[in-house]
Amino acid sequence: MDWLLEQRPALVALIFAATYLGIALGGLPGLVLDRTGVALLGAIAMLATGALTIEQAVQAVDHETVLLLFGLMIFSAQLRVAGFYVTAGRFLTRLTERPLVLLGGLVATSAALSALLANDIVCLALTPLLCSALLRAGHDPIPYLVALATSSNVGSAATIIGNPQNMFIGSVGRLDFGHYTLVALVPVLVSLVLCWGLVAVLFHRRLHAPPEPPGAPLLHPEDTLVPTSLPLQLEPPARDDYLIAKTLVLLAALVVCFLFVRGQWRAIAALAGAGLLLCSRRARAARLYQLVDFNLILLFLGLFAVHGALEQQGLTARGLRALEHAGIDLRQPALLAAVTLGLSNLVSNVPAVLLLEPALSAFDQTRLWYLLALASTFAGNLTLVGSVANLIVAESASAFGVRLSLGLYCRVGVPLTLLTVALATLWIAAVL
Repeated sequence: MDWLLEQRPALVALIFAATYLGIALGGLPGLVLDRTGVALLGAIAMLATGALTIEQAVQAVDHETVLLLFGLMIFSAQLRVAGFYVTAGRFLTRLTERPLVLLGGLVATSAALSALLANDIVCLALTPLLCSALLRAGHDPIPYLVALATSSNVGSAATIIGNPQNMFIGSVGRLDFGHYTLVALVPVLVSLVLCWGLVAVLFHRRLHAPPEPPGAPLLHPEDTLVPTSLPLQLEPPARDDYLIAKTLVLLAALVVCFLFVRGQWRAIAALAGAGLLLCSRRARAARLYQLVDFNLILLFLGLFAVHGALEQQGLTARGLRALEHAGIDLRQPALLAAVTLGLSNLVSNVPAVLLLEPALSAFDQTRLWYLLALASTFAGNLTLVGSVANLIVAESASAFGVRLSLGLYCRVGVPLTLLTVALATLWIAAVL
C-alpha cells in the first residue's frame, strides 16, 4: 500500500496520458471504444487506483456547465421535434437555382442558429434537407455541406452558449454574456464572410455546374463514416407552429435572462426553461430525452474526473511550473492561440479547453478566456475530424450517397481556420 501511495502520482500521469492519447486517436487500440468511453475509462481508473474519491470526483465536476448544456439540449430537441429546422431548411432550399444566394443564406442561417443552439443539432437537422433538395435539383451538395459545417462552427463562437467548450469557459471564467458577444461579434461576422467567400471561390465550378440528372444511390448503413450518438433524421417531422412559437419565446426570454445573471443562475434559468418545455400536451418528454446528446455529457463528466485527479495529486501545479520554466507564457495571445489550435485538433476542442483551464485560471485575465473561446471554436474547422459538427455533416450526407472527403473539406477548412484564428488573436489583442 505504501508503494502504491509513492507511485500514485506517476500512475495518475500515466492514466492521464493514456486517456488523452485515446481521445486523440478516437479510441484505444484493440477496443471498441469511442472518445466518451475512453474518458469514462480514465475516470474509472482514477477512482480504482485511489487517486480520487467519489466525493472528490463529484466536486471536480463543473455542475453549472453540465446543467446548462442539458437545458439547452432540451430547447434544441424541442425545436427539432416541432419541425423548426425543417421549416428553415425548406425556406433555404427554394434558392437552389441561385447558388451564391443559397450559399449566403445557408451560412447566415446556420451561424445564427448555432449561436443560440447546439451546432451539432443544427448540422444534424439541415444536412438531410440540403442533400435531398440539391440532389433532386441535380446540383452538387458538397460546397454547401462544407459551408454548413464551417459556418455552424464559426457562428457558435458568437456566444458563450453556442457550443460546449464555450459554456465551460463562460462558467469558469465568469464571463459576461452580453460583453462577450459584443467583443466576439466582429471576428465572427468577418469569419462568416471569409467562409462564404472561400467556398464561393474554391468551389466555383461545382457551384455553377449545370444540373445533372438526379438519382444518386443511397449508401448502406455500414458505409456511413462516423457513428454519432444522435439519431439521424431522414424523414422530417410534421411542423407544429405552437411548439415552435413556445420554444422560441422561451429561448428569447432565456437570452435576455443571461444578460443579467451569472454563475449558477444561468444553469438554473436554462433548466427552468427546459422544465416549461417538458410541460406539454403535444410533445412527449421521452422523445426529447432521446435527442439529448448524453454521450457529450458523459464525456464532460469523465474528463472532469480525470482532471480532478491531476489536481488532487498536485500534477496540475507541477505542469504550470514546468511551462513557466520552459518559457511558455500562455498570457501571450499569439502563443495561446497557437497552442489552442494545435491541442484542439490533436484531442478535440473540449478536452483541449479542459487542459488549458488551470493555466488561464491562474492568470485570471478576461481577454485570455475570450481568445480561448474564439480560437478553440475556430480551430474545429481545420480538418473534417476537428469537430463533432463536421463529422455529423459527413455522416448524414453519406446516407444520401454524398461523400465529403477529407481533401475536399480541407480545401476550405485549412485556410479558413488559419485566417480566422489569426483574426481572433489580433482582434482580442487590440480591443482588450
